[in-house]
Amino acid sequence: HLKRRLAYSTVANLSYILLGATMMTPAGLIAAVLHMLFHAVNKITLFFCAGAVFYRTGKEYVYEIAGFGRKIMPVTMLCFTVTGLGLMGIPPLTGFISKWRLGTAAADTGLPIGYLAAGALVLAALLAALYIITVVFLVYFPSEDQLPDITENRDPNWMMKVPLLSLTVIAVVLSLLGAPLTQLLTGLLS
Repeated sequence: HLKRRLAYSTVANLSYILLGATMMTPAGLIAAVLHMLFHAVNKITLFFCAGAVFYRTGKEYVYEIAGFGRKIMPVTMLCFTVTGLGLMGIPPLTGFISKWRLGTAAADTGLPIGYLAAGALVLAALLAALYIITVVFLVYFPSEDQLPDITENRDPNWMMKVPLLSLTVIAVVLSLLGAPLTQLLTGLLS
């Protein structure tokens, strides 16, 4: 189930935010706030994409959207892909920035548990890659037996596409503003 897949990953990402906050260091708190902001933008976009798929096609499961990436819902799947890569933590997107800051803040504590937490973040990023990349590959590269039964474009109208595209652009712009946002938060927390 596509929405459940996204919802379960929220639990992990909330734990990353708690990790940063419970470090009780300025770097940890800054990383937690960044991750909260970045995750919120990426995840709401992904849920909007899942909602657009359900609204326009009635499909809820990952296997049902095989082949939707090129002709059936190209705008929706592009937004899903970009924000999904950001959620995974692919450089230079938002997830990478905040997870990197969380990992370095944890390692900078110098405690064994900090190194363990940094390692857990790397493992979690690999697991996130599994649950996002499987969807992305399925929508763009379906096998012959997975080709969709829909042939016409089913992207939603502009009233749904504008928020999808706007949030995707915001996610990319936030990626470019990682350093200024960090400086701003550092100034506020100092």
